[in-house]
Amino acid sequence: MLGSGIDGVMVTSHLGGEQPRRSGVSALVLTRNETDQIAGCLASLAWADEIFVVDSYSTDGTPELIRGQFPHVRLEQHEYFGAGAQRNFALDRLAHDWVFVLDADERVTAEARDEILAILERPKHWAWEIRRKNFILDCEAKYGGLQRDWVTRLFHRGHARYQNRRVHAEVDVDGEIGRMKGTLLHYYVRSLDHMAEKMTRYAVWGAANQFREGRRGPFWKILLRPAWRFTRDYVAWRGFLDGMPGIVVAGLHVFYTFFKYAKLWEFSMQERLGVPVTLPAFDADAARWAKPWETRQS
Repeated sequence: MLGSGIDGVMVTSHLGGEQPRRSGVSALVLTRNETDQIAGCLASLAWADEIFVVDSYSTDGTPELIRGQFPHVRLEQHEYFGAGAQRNFALDRLAHDWVFVLDADERVTAEARDEILAILERPKHWAWEIRRKNFILDCEAKYGGLQRDWVTRLFHRGHARYQNRRVHAEVDVDGEIGRMKGTLLHYYVRSLDHMAEKMTRYAVWGAANQFREGRRGPFWKILLRPAWRFTRDYVAWRGFLDGMPGIVVAGLHVFYTFFKYAKLWEFSMQERLGVPVTLPAFDADAARWAKPWETRQS
């Protein structure tokens, strides 16, 4: 919990007495080839004091669209080493200490917007998580694990930092994480072609994460992990209640799990045979991963 010293600057109000002034907040968005999504994303962030986009050298005109339709948005381009590395790169370039992170395929609801602004008047934690509503081809999926989709998106950059992982990098926070009541809209599956390409890419990155951490790929993981994932998501977490969207999500997650462990096995075999293992590049800048609160204590 935070002390009273971070409640925000106190200002004198014409209503009498001192009133808290809301802390400024920077909205952070990552893009690569998002011309079909970015306008809706940025429009839902109009309330932020700053919008900062880091683009991974899009080839579909995303930067040009942003500059043409959203001239107030700050835009930089930077080589992509994973979402965690890209966000940590951005944190040191923002105008405000409080940060709200949004993906291009997400939208902030009016309720979430109002709640964020209220939190920033008297924040009680260094970070807050929010639940996402996930849509599969415009059909909301409420089960199969998606009902547990909480993501940490509002935080103070002096007390939060992303992990050095190519994919699924969580936020390490100096203290407790609060929970918001509002929600984000997440257009999770826009098309099966797009999702299959994304799942393949994420599976390779996930296998690379595990290989770098010293894990290897025995055959039983390839066999049992996908079966466990299906049983958990579709049966235990009641994905079947979502009908066809539930089947689609379960199938995509099974494919991702199978391919990740198959790729980890391939890396392991290459290592055993003395064949060079080619992993996706990771950000080697140690300063990118330093946790500010630990640096201050040393």
